[in-house]
Amino acid sequence: MKRNPTPRAGAPRRAPLTRDAIAEAALAQIDAHGLEVFSMRRLGAALGVEAMALYHHFRGKGPLLDAVMERLLDEVEIAPRGSLPPLERLRRAMVSYRNLALTHPQAFILLVYRRFNTERTFQLYEQILEMFADAGFESPLAARFFRTLGYFVNGAGMADIASRAQQPDATPVKLEQYSDREKYPRVAAVAPHLRVNNLDAIFTFGLDSIFEAMKRAAAPARRTGR
Repeated sequence: MKRNPTPRAGAPRRAPLTRDAIAEAALAQIDAHGLEVFSMRRLGAALGVEAMALYHHFRGKGPLLDAVMERLLDEVEIAPRGSLPPLERLRRAMVSYRNLALTHPQAFILLVYRRFNTERTFQLYEQILEMFADAGFESPLAARFFRTLGYFVNGAGMADIASRAQQPDATPVKLEQYSDREKYPRVAAVAPHLRVNNLDAIFTFGLDSIFEAMKRAAAPARRTGR
């Protein structure tokens, strides 16, 4: 009778597949190779399994990408409630969120163009909106500033990626070194101020502008006790 071979002593064993392990591996694949070439087949090969094995944990690529989004959002640092004034707590969360564009430039696009539909993403929604409520914003104004911050931070993240030529098939960035003052004098004048080493300061300037407007809007609500 033919016997199954005995595993070689000391041979590494493949870790069992779990949803978290698959999402972590998917993020690593996207970080390394980009979202455009990401597939269940490629991920399965990287994990040493057939692609069909992944479908026991995720119905398809869409739910898996939702799990990758959740994995990204786990890196957003949110200070405990009561540890800081609400708007400062919110500001730090936005800075942490934007940092995802710097640490995961290939995967950040997921947070920009996919909707937040999972339990984990709704938990983040609730935490962010809790900060607005704690700062004295009623729902209509909270919704407007919530969207405004989202537009700004997501846009800033994508612009940072482009300015660092970290997007797929990027071509060399010309703007930073542009110096032809005869052809485009205004572009040449502004170009030195748009270089990568100024991006943090530009982001801070934009965030300051939004939060100053939020402070002014929140003040009447606090005075009236709403």
